[in-house]
Amino acid sequence: MRLRRLSLRGFGLVLTAWGVAAAAHAQQTSEDAWVADPEALRDPPFGADDQVGATNRLTPEVVLRAVGLVQEGEVVSLAIPLNRDTPAYGWRRFEVIVSQNEGTDKSNNEDYVSAPINTGTNLDGLAHMGIQGHFHGGRSGEDIQTPHGLRELGIEHARPIVARAHLLDMPALMGVDRLEIGYEITVTDIEAAMRRQGIAAIEPGDAVLFHTGHRLLLESGTQADRELFLSGQPGPGAAAAHWLAERGVVAVGGDSGSMEVVPAPEGRLFPVHQILLALNGIHIIENLATERLAHGGWDTFLFVAAPLPLTGSSSSWVNPLAIR
Repeated sequence: MRLRRLSLRGFGLVLTAWGVAAAAHAQQTSEDAWVADPEALRDPPFGADDQVGATNRLTPEVVLRAVGLVQEGEVVSLAIPLNRDTPAYGWRRFEVIVSQNEGTDKSNNEDYVSAPINTGTNLDGLAHMGIQGHFHGGRSGEDIQTPHGLRELGIEHARPIVARAHLLDMPALMGVDRLEIGYEITVTDIEAAMRRQGIAAIEPGDAVLFHTGHRLLLESGTQADRELFLSGQPGPGAAAAHWLAERGVVAVGGDSGSMEVVPAPEGRLFPVHQILLALNGIHIIENLATERLAHGGWDTFLFVAAPLPLTGSSSSWVNPLAIR
């Protein structure tokens, strides 16, 4: 009976999620919110039937190039803890309940998790964000979305990312501890950070991670700083997203809940998500603990992030690893 009550509670959270998502969509009616016409989605880089996106570029040769970077054997996890105190927007919250099986004299524990996947360190799949009701490859939301999961573009199709990654340390470039909320990282900023860190080029098959210092707001542990963390964030803007897509990256990550600058200029609806996910099939990884790399002087390294094969889901929790 206890498990049944928990299941109903979890179902209630799902219904709440649908309600919030529907309300948000209904409120967003401005044509200016979108970065492109949905017709632009019908000519993706790897064909209209493709469900893998930019990770098609992770050929054996590209993977071997990345693996060849490992010299010291040092491994750093970039995932943040998942618990009810994990910063999350709006209604989102992570809950885990541990049940002891009395039939084994309390020698067995099993876990029940109720949470939106876009909490904590997560990887956005290609159907996480579209443009005017259409998604990567021009797929209509009406055709692929069901209450029980996506018919196409589910995260189960996503390939494990084993790539060369570059950490761009933006606070170090600008001589600050963290970038201010709302600061838009430009192409000029990216190129300056690359010169400072000795990164010669960003090439097809690479991943790019932005360290902004935004997670410093959580160090005080105060509710005020937590609310400030969630009120907005620095990050790359649309021009930077286009620039990264032109270089053939497979993933872009950062140390905030949406990775891109919030609020977005001109009132647009997550334009970087639209450009990377919908137009170019490039995964976004959010809530990375990039400070662990910035403090250790990491620049270019092997990056590994494998999404869970959650059939029909638009995203997945991940535990990304940096290895050098």
